[in-house]
Amino acid sequence: MAAVLLSPLPAWLALALGGAAAAALFDRQLALLAGLALAAFLLGAGRGALAASVALPREVVGQTVAVSGTVDDDPVARKASRRLHVHVDHVVAGAEQTRAAFRIEATVYGMTPVRYGDLVLLTGEIQKPPRLDQFDYRAYLAEQGIAGVMPGARLVRVTSHGGDPLHAALFTIRHAVVDAVDRALPEPQAALLLGVVFGYRAALPALLQQQMVASGLIHIVVISGLKVSLLARIIHQGVGRIVPRAAPLVAVGAMAGYALLAGASAAALRAAGMGILVVIAGRMQRDSHVFVSLALTAAVMLGLKPDLAADVSFQLSFAGTMGIAAMTDRIAARFAWIPAVVRDPLAATIAAEAATWPLMLANFHQLSLIAPVANALVLPLLPAVMMVGGAGAVLGSMLEVAAWPLMQAAGMIASWDRLVIESLGSLPLAAIAVPYFPSRWLAAAMILNGGALAGVKLRQFFWRKRVWAVFGAAGLVTIAVLLIRPDGRVHVYALDVGTGSAVLVRTANGHQVLIDGGPDADKFTQAIGRSLPPTARTIDIWLITGGRRVNTGAAPAVLARFRIGAIVIADPDPWSATVRALVQQAQSQGIPATAVNGPVNVDGVQLSQASDAQSWLIRADNAVLAVVPPETSWTSLPVGISGVVFTSGGPTDWHGPGQGFSVIQVSSNSRDGLPVRAVIHALTGAALYRTDRVGSVELVSSAAGFQAVN
Repeated sequence: MAAVLLSPLPAWLALALGGAAAAALFDRQLALLAGLALAAFLLGAGRGALAASVALPREVVGQTVAVSGTVDDDPVARKASRRLHVHVDHVVAGAEQTRAAFRIEATVYGMTPVRYGDLVLLTGEIQKPPRLDQFDYRAYLAEQGIAGVMPGARLVRVTSHGGDPLHAALFTIRHAVVDAVDRALPEPQAALLLGVVFGYRAALPALLQQQMVASGLIHIVVISGLKVSLLARIIHQGVGRIVPRAAPLVAVGAMAGYALLAGASAAALRAAGMGILVVIAGRMQRDSHVFVSLALTAAVMLGLKPDLAADVSFQLSFAGTMGIAAMTDRIAARFAWIPAVVRDPLAATIAAEAATWPLMLANFHQLSLIAPVANALVLPLLPAVMMVGGAGAVLGSMLEVAAWPLMQAAGMIASWDRLVIESLGSLPLAAIAVPYFPSRWLAAAMILNGGALAGVKLRQFFWRKRVWAVFGAAGLVTIAVLLIRPDGRVHVYALDVGTGSAVLVRTANGHQVLIDGGPDADKFTQAIGRSLPPTARTIDIWLITGGRRVNTGAAPAVLARFRIGAIVIADPDPWSATVRALVQQAQSQGIPATAVNGPVNVDGVQLSQASDAQSWLIRADNAVLAVVPPETSWTSLPVGISGVVFTSGGPTDWHGPGQGFSVIQVSSNSRDGLPVRAVIHALTGAALYRTDRVGSVELVSSAAGFQAVN
């Protein structure tokens, strides 16, 4: 999202230069500060442009190869599989072996034990990590330095190796702590306690995690600045009563050790770094200003790793902290009648949600409505469960009997947390879902949020109503343009409807053509909700290419959601009973239905049949895209197309174009229609997207042809 908001960069550089000049002209005392801010912005832009990105070698993408390497992280065990992070050193493709240096995440099945540091030989297909509809898994892995994934990898050989002694010792301690908690408490209390205290979420049931997201409590099972700050404060106060001078050093050591024990993840190290900065500032007897500390921390972290700007957890951490610092006191003053132990977490949660709701909707498409209440019931006990549970887990790894009372006390608090999560997270209106929330909506929301926060903080400087009117009008116009105006490009969506045919074309001015609809009404509704805004309710042309269920199974959902301008039947076979019934229903609703008679033209976009009368070509200016059913002949497609959308799993044979990209519409829960291996091999050289792995695929026209957004 950061890349979208800062694109194109020259425009933002010009805006920064203009802002600095305006500040200098408005008040000469601000000239130095404006110049320094502009210099920092330019340095950051240069550092980001020069930063190396995590990427797979192009020659291995989509290839089935053998790789050798080292397991450089603690394996995560699932019910029937294990997830390994492997640093690859050699790749074997056919009879050719080459040196390599990149990291992959491999999912292996079987009972062969694998530990940190082991040397492994794996075979499987290396893929780019997917960008899912509600989660950018590629960016998440890139933050950890992982360039690719190998799902369903086969473990050929394992050679024991010790690995780095420090990490090996940390993982040994971590395993002992996890085992101590598992022995003392039943599930899911044990998994919940491990998540709350150490950020270890591998054992959390999927349903419980979903309820935590809906109730706004998923943050309690991740390592955050809140937890690190609580730990530092408790230890600092406790040690300060005995050895005041040593208290800051002990607190710093405790935060560093906690981050390492929690897995030394990027989030844990960020939280520990922020806490250490606050302690050092206090030791130097300097005031700790939240916004200055945040700016300094962000500058240092982005200077070391510019890719963090695109990391969702990084964005949420800083936006949430800014919201808490800016608004918590004001919100708490409105709830003076509530006891402080409940009022403070309630106010802090409302402030954090007010600052982060655009990011939550843009990245996770869900916003909890009951998060303030849930946090008010859970957060007051968070310090107790961290100290009691943490002490009991560490002590239980050495002396189980002595730790039993502490573990039972922590288990009681975990049971209370579970009760709150399951009760509130299962409510029908616990959270609102917004499947469609594109980047331009995010930009509009950020303008709205930023303007509101600036207005609250700077209102004493703007005493003239005219100034407020100008700023307000400019903001509303910008937001309206971002929310309503089409972007002037043709968008084609290969919808994730399973093994079927459903392609949506949205023209430069917002007109829409739907090709088929897929086999299932519910899947069509979900896919279209993620691709179109709720206000898009008109289909100019509904083109039906076949009379089978894979083409028209979602017809009830199409007719229920959209106002249809006309239906065009392009089935080369005699109309089936299903098609005749659909035509009769459409005509009864006043929708004209005709057989295809030449190309279909809508707002500058032309849809025409290929020579086999089965495939369809979508032309927008010089860009051409082919929609290919399983019954096609590869010889029917013209040369120079941008890419191909294979509906219903694709054909059984293909020797056509392999350049550009290929999209395969196929279900993730059935083997029906899975693409044939020979076809996959024939597409070597083209970027391959499967809807069962990445969801709906958006294709956008440009001067160079259609390009995939995913």
